[in-house]
Amino acid sequence: MSPRLILSADDFGAAPDVNEGILRAAREGLLRHASLMVTGDRAEEAVRRARAEAPALSLGLHAVLCAGRPALEASVRGGLAPGGRFPDDPVLCGLRYFLRPSLSPLLEAELRAQFERFLAWGLPPSHVDSHANVHAHPVLFPLLARLAREYGFRRIRLPGGELSAALAYGEGGAALADAAVFGTLRAALKGKAPGLELPDGTWGVLRSGRMDEGYFLHLLRRLPEGTTEVYFHPSADPALRPDGRRPTPLHHSCADMEALLSPRARAFIEAAGIVLV
Repeated sequence: MSPRLILSADDFGAAPDVNEGILRAAREGLLRHASLMVTGDRAEEAVRRARAEAPALSLGLHAVLCAGRPALEASVRGGLAPGGRFPDDPVLCGLRYFLRPSLSPLLEAELRAQFERFLAWGLPPSHVDSHANVHAHPVLFPLLARLAREYGFRRIRLPGGELSAALAYGEGGAALADAAVFGTLRAALKGKAPGLELPDGTWGVLRSGRMDEGYFLHLLRRLPEGTTEVYFHPSADPALRPDGRRPTPLHHSCADMEALLSPRARAFIEAAGIVLV
């Protein structure tokens, strides 16, 4: 049975270089899906350009509950996004949401506002995930899954399954820690999204912002049967490149865009019979 592959890009709408990188990867490369930050500085530009330049690009909601702006002023007044932004640290955000159950109504209202803004632009609902994968959290994942079903979205992301491939590429240290955290969360949460598609594995978190051509080809050679999502953070800014083992500060990378434009990756996918979903 041929492996099935979902190729997606995060942070659509965040910045001009990100929009350009994603659209170029969709127009000229292998990209089929992008996750839209509806509260991003360039979200409306992203939607307008996607319609004009890449109408086949499937758009999903990239929910923002850390390191970004909220959709609702009530989120600021209620303490969900103090100072007009969510805290940048996803671990800190997760602790707040876990330890302060009083924030739960605000969390649901904020997510509803983001779903409704997405649909107000006339976009067909596809998939849902979140900035910094903060939704892979015991408080947030069931809530996001319930709202995704309610608003007609079909697929949800839950990272996991990448560790053996990352180790074989020479990753260690931080990759081991991240794999342990996300593996534990995936095992605990994968039954809490009834009615939604959940890929058999989602890869990209262990080299977030460093998904260059070499690692992408390495992943393609190790794809298992079933459906695997591989996600990227493309940018068209040539100055945004990972420095050795460190990503750029926001994980946006020209190397990620170039991986999705790679003729070698396209040829391998075609030769191996990998099905692009």
